[in-house]
Amino acid sequence: MEELGDKNVLSPLQRCCFAQCQTFGAKQLSFANTLLPSENMKLLHFVEIENFKHYGDTQRIELDHPAVLIGPNNCGKTSALQAIALWSIGLRTWRSESENSKAEQRKGNALNRLSILSVPVPKTRHFWHNLKAGNKDLRITVAVDVHGQPVPVTMIFRHHSSDELVYCEPAKESLAKEEAFRTAASLDVSLLYPMSGISADEAVIKPNRIDFHLGRGNTAEVVRNLCLLVHQQTPTDWAEITDLMRRLFHVRLTEPVENERGAVNLTYEQDGADGELDLSLSGRGFQQMLLIFAHLYSHKGSVLLIDEPDAHLEILRQQQVYVLLRDIAHKNGCQVVIVTHSEVVLREALDRNLTLILAGQAENLAKKTQITNALKHFGAEHYIKARETGHVFYVEGGTDVDMLRAFADKLNHAVKESLDDGSHLNVYYIQDNFPSPDRDLDDELDRVEGGYGLRASAHFHILQSMIPELRGLEIRDNDGKQHKEYTQGGLQIRMWKRYEPENYFITPELLLAWANKHLPNEDLFAKKQQSLLDELILQEVFDGVLEDFENYQKADHSMRKTLWRAQTQSKKLSLFAEEFFRRLAQETGTRMLARKGEMHALVTLCDPSDLNGEVHEKLDALHALLKT
Repeated sequence: MEELGDKNVLSPLQRCCFAQCQTFGAKQLSFANTLLPSENMKLLHFVEIENFKHYGDTQRIELDHPAVLIGPNNCGKTSALQAIALWSIGLRTWRSESENSKAEQRKGNALNRLSILSVPVPKTRHFWHNLKAGNKDLRITVAVDVHGQPVPVTMIFRHHSSDELVYCEPAKESLAKEEAFRTAASLDVSLLYPMSGISADEAVIKPNRIDFHLGRGNTAEVVRNLCLLVHQQTPTDWAEITDLMRRLFHVRLTEPVENERGAVNLTYEQDGADGELDLSLSGRGFQQMLLIFAHLYSHKGSVLLIDEPDAHLEILRQQQVYVLLRDIAHKNGCQVVIVTHSEVVLREALDRNLTLILAGQAENLAKKTQITNALKHFGAEHYIKARETGHVFYVEGGTDVDMLRAFADKLNHAVKESLDDGSHLNVYYIQDNFPSPDRDLDDELDRVEGGYGLRASAHFHILQSMIPELRGLEIRDNDGKQHKEYTQGGLQIRMWKRYEPENYFITPELLLAWANKHLPNEDLFAKKQQSLLDELILQEVFDGVLEDFENYQKADHSMRKTLWRAQTQSKKLSLFAEEFFRRLAQETGTRMLARKGEMHALVTLCDPSDLNGEVHEKLDALHALLKT
């Protein structure tokens, strides 16, 4: 191990290899030493997209290696990859068909939509932004690397009235840059979509047909052929792929071979299995990574556009995959552009090249030092969600959102639709309610999804320094303290006057109604429910003072409600209700009817008149936050 030197100065991948070598022996050192830290591999420097799909006005996306594009669904991430693929198809087609003619005399080559395999559309007008194909040309500019310098090459696409063809030609100024144009035309650009599973048989096909199927997105039909191609052309490359797959998935790939039926056999060995397993039996993540590795080794010097390479992979492997793609692509002279939803990949890419795309607008986060420094503290996903929604809603935990949703349903409030949808609700769970060591599953999900860690004011103002128009609303429990409501720089702080939201609907009558709904309607159960509830009220609400409890029992219905609100103003009624249901379950031998995090379900049985004006005010404030 001494020849590796100080492992602290190694790249992430080398450190991974170092640890693996300590476990499995020095045999793996040879591969680790082939992946050294290196200068950025840039075949493409940037892309500018105008009037294509999600992109109307010109948007520029920087392309480092690897370039990572993030954003919500249907925002234009995959469209950016397709724009680069369409640029390459148009440019190479024009170059090929112009070789025997005078390029300056050509008026554009016709491309049939069916031949544009990697960018499938039902009609060619679907290439144009908002389907407005007759109004404006579609322009895609990609800066290629010429002697270390970016040189823009622009392709112009015009619509044909048949909706089956587009005409493409280079811009005149691009055609005049002969060396850059030749470089661009010689680039091998491929777009890989996520795999959807493979069949048990795959016929041997020629290399040009492999690229044809890849262009159509039929990746599952050629993964074995790509592996066979690598093995036949460079056996040492295949050995590296098998080493990578063993490191990631703890299996050993066998050598791909052509069988007597003219198909490709490819199997793997796995601990515990009695024999070799066919590739079709492996998981989707396994197949996806094998496809990507095989493509990088069989298409050296290429640009690989990958739509969600981390699909079907758990968190640890998502991080490994980003590091491996970066280093292996560079080793093979390739550049990768990645679309991802992975927060793990997002954090890895923040220092290098990370572009946020929202509704066809691109923002290079990695170039904004203020943003990157702030986001390292609590995660770039918080900035992205705030940019996407324009707001942050602060509560103590996920049950608070459930409670507000239940209130909105019961009152048929205008905010109900937004809460039911949930896709446009950006929630952050504040630090005061950080889960305890004995947290339940709901708390764990809150921790993962919302990112506990900062007080609302600190979290909001960090984000607002980057997004000036950001709006925020915090609704917090009273917790028996005298908190004040206020507004500070776009952040509204609203407090429940009672201890917590549950205090606005939990009453003895409601608890009995919930029990009667879920337990057999028998006198024995009814008497047991009432006696347990009376005992608990005496202990927890009236602190064991029998005289006060008896006066409460003697009061009429209206006075009882008033006394209940007064006595429970500073009580945590969610715990009171949970304790009642716990005692009831023990006495009757039945299940717990509701736990603390499930009390929102009881709202369905409450009297809407019990949900006073304060509940309406909180829902109004939330509706105002979300509707704008």
